[in-house]
This record gives sequence, C-alpha cells and structure tokens, in this order.
Amino acid sequence: MIRDILVNLSQGVEKDAACAFAASLATHFGAHLTGVSISYEIDVPPFYMGALPTDFIEAQIRENETAAQNAEALFRTVASAANLPYEVRTLSASLGLAAQQFTHMSRLFDVTVVSQPNPDKPGPEEVIAETVLLDSGRAVLVVPYAYDKPFATDHVMLAWDGGRAAARALAEALPLLHRAKTVDIIRIGVEEGEDVDALEVVRHLARHSLKTDVRSLPLTAGQSVSAVLLNEVQERGADLVVMGGYGHSRLKEMVLGGMTREIFSTMTVPVLMAH
Repeated sequence: MIRDILVNLSQGVEKDAACAFAASLATHFGAHLTGVSISYEIDVPPFYMGALPTDFIEAQIRENETAAQNAEALFRTVASAANLPYEVRTLSASLGLAAQQFTHMSRLFDVTVVSQPNPDKPGPEEVIAETVLLDSGRAVLVVPYAYDKPFATDHVMLAWDGGRAAARALAEALPLLHRAKTVDIIRIGVEEGEDVDALEVVRHLARHSLKTDVRSLPLTAGQSVSAVLLNEVQERGADLVVMGGYGHSRLKEMVLGGMTREIFSTMTVPVLMAH
C-alpha cells in the first residue's frame, strides 16, 4: 500500500507536472505527500573563483533561492487545493550533493516522483532522476515534463525482460497494479509460443488476484526496444508503464545508448522504474 510519497519540486515552471501528478497519486491512495525544494549552490572549481565577479555569484545565489521558494509556494498551493496532508523539506547544496541527499531521503518513502528532464530546457532533473533511480533502492515514478493528466491505472503495461531490474519494478508496482483495470505484460522480440517466462509472470500475478494479458511484440532490424514499447503505449492508450531501469551499467548506457536513457528522453506517459 502506498501511504508515503516524496516528490522533487521542479523550478522555473508555471506548472510542475511531477508535483501535480504526485498530488493526484496521493489523493488516490490517501497518502501523505512530502515535497522537496532545493536551492542549488554554485559549484565553482577553486581555480575559477577569482575569475568570477563577486556580485555575479551573489546574484546567482539569490536567483536560485528565489526559484526554490517559488517551487515551494506552488507545491503548497497544489497540496492545499487537494486537501492533502503534506510537508515541505528544503535542501541547500550543490547539484551532486543535493541529489545524494534527496536519494538518501527517498529510501524511507513508498514511492518517489520526479520529473522527466526537459531536453529544451536543461536543468537538474536528469541528475536527480538518475541518482535516485540508481541508488535509492526504491521505486521511482518519472512524469513527462509536459504531462497534464491525473494519476490513472485504467491500462498499465509491464515491460518484462526477465531481468533483476524488471523484477524489482514489478514488486514495487504491485500496489498500483491492484488498482488497474487492464494489465498487459509486454514482451519484445520474443516468440509468443516459446515465451515460458511470460507465463510465469502471469502465474505469479494471478496468485496476487491479478488478471493479465501477454503481448509479444516483434523487434525488427533498426528498431529500438524503447521505440516499440512507446509505440504500443500510444496505440493502446496506456496510462502507466512499469519497467526496470538501467538493467545494464549506467556507463554502458551512456556510451552505447540504452532503453532507460531513451525512455527518459521520449516518454509520453508516467513510467515507474526500479533498479
């Protein structure tokens, strides 16, 4: 059961999609919502300090503090409007240290909600999302930065590859799957008649009183797994995707590309991930 939700508050936006979605999720489960507002400190290498005017650094600090205060005010407005029990926590640190502190905090929440990085407006979201996914040991729910729909589980897709990360995501997602009307187990590049592993997932979820369908999707030359998955999401109108994150090493995905990074950049619906 989901009773305790954490959300990282985005800055410099009129509408925080992750904040709004987290409030909707908390309302659905009757959960407590905690928002984290981060005032990012200037992380300047010592050998550059003398080259930067003092007034520039001070102005940047004030700007970051104001952005954090605005994010907190927006969160309070959203949480109050939803009549939620809520709390605000604040951090003041460099991006790397803030990501570590936020990740440490997230280990004692049922699920952590973060925003998808906006490719047109680079910010701290990518570092926050990747750090909490890799190091928290808990579920992370990533919300598209322009998403404007409330939490829904009419149709959930579980991307299953039989790996450790997928198993973690499945276990973390059970409270959400129990609210779903339709659950599809998505298998990509596996022949339907030979897919014994998918039948084991069906058996496991049936013992949780969950009825599921298996959809085996072909993977043709030149296609990526993420493209096939997201095309299925769009065609069938899924509300939520559940999948493992960084099944390969993060370094390998950064160098060679990988499904997690592609999903981060192209996702169109919320995705619950675990590593």
